[in-house]
Amino acid sequence: MNTKISNHPIWGKAFFADNGVVEIGIPLEFGIRIGHLSYKSEENLFYEQPNDLNDLCTPEGFRVRGGHRIWLAPESEKVYYPDNSPIQYEISETKISLFQEEDPWLSVKKSMEITFTGEEEVQVNHIVVNTGGLPREFAIWAITSVAPLGTLQIPLRYRESGYNPIQKITMWYYTNLGDERANYTRESITLSHRPLLQRYKIGVGHPDGPVTYENKGVVFEKAFAIDGEAVYPDGDVSFEAFMCKHMVEIESLSRLFEVQPGEQVSFCETWRLNKCD
Repeated sequence: MNTKISNHPIWGKAFFADNGVVEIGIPLEFGIRIGHLSYKSEENLFYEQPNDLNDLCTPEGFRVRGGHRIWLAPESEKVYYPDNSPIQYEISETKISLFQEEDPWLSVKKSMEITFTGEEEVQVNHIVVNTGGLPREFAIWAITSVAPLGTLQIPLRYRESGYNPIQKITMWYYTNLGDERANYTRESITLSHRPLLQRYKIGVGHPDGPVTYENKGVVFEKAFAIDGEAVYPDGDVSFEAFMCKHMVEIESLSRLFEVQPGEQVSFCETWRLNKCD
């Protein structure tokens, strides 16, 4: 694994690592975030929020910033803690560990473990510790903000089932199922990003395999395990997608955990990159 520290024009001080094929970048002055993902020395596949863009912010100081972050579901005002303090990191031969200060709004401590597991593959483990004095119920919510103008493919489970439904779909108050960026078939939902003002968000019970986002000549694949017997948040969905004018968010969710004080839970994703025509 090759590593370096450099100054990023938006993030400030940043840590970069690559395995000779895939490169990741991690802002060090806020987070935790994985702010960059690409083939080595190529264009970032993740969204980067400009410093002068204020419509992805809260009055309390939270900024989306872009890239990959770890939240807790279900969503509430408390998840918008302004994570604007520097992070800590540790490096081993193939793994990078990121540590954030305690989140006082949620009474949790978040960390990530990033491992190069193949030439074009990265594993990201999300870890949350309940630092409060009471049990908590939550799901780990892994949110990846990707660059605009790409195409998201969500494979849907299909099987012959007689009278029983086979899929759950959830939507938010601002979602228009007739949105021109969305296409629905029996096998998949396809979202083609365009810079429209109308926001869009949809939840899918359980996708049938990895979701993919194609942009800039690269397919970004996001895979995660699903427990078909467990209960999930937001109407029992393990995947959500959000679009706004600036970006797309690709969001996986763990099952709901009942987390005791001092207890740690985790949720892992695998990312793969592939060149496309």
